[in-house]
Amino acid sequence: MYAGGVLKRVNGLTYNKLLYFVRAGYLEPKKVKKKSLYYNDFSEEDVELIKRVWTFISKYNVGVRAAFERVRDEGKELQLRLNLKTRSNNSS
Repeated sequence: MYAGGVLKRVNGLTYNKLLYFVRAGYLEPKKVKKKSLYYNDFSEEDVELIKRVWTFISKYNVGVRAAFERVRDEGKELQLRLNLKTRSNNSS
């Protein structure tokens, strides 16, 4: 999904802020070449990450770095809980 599609799905996010996320290295969308230009192609996972980060930034007035760290830490914690749950189900 290109930047325009992301902006339609994330209320209040600007193109400049989205571009900042990419240039600062917080996001790494695939690059798609059309004619002589390259475009960012954001995955569904990228969009979900952006939504959650933008919620922290806009609702709680958190900085960009802190918002990305918080959302990624929550994702790791959730994955760990899912892994532990799966292991306990397999051992019974």
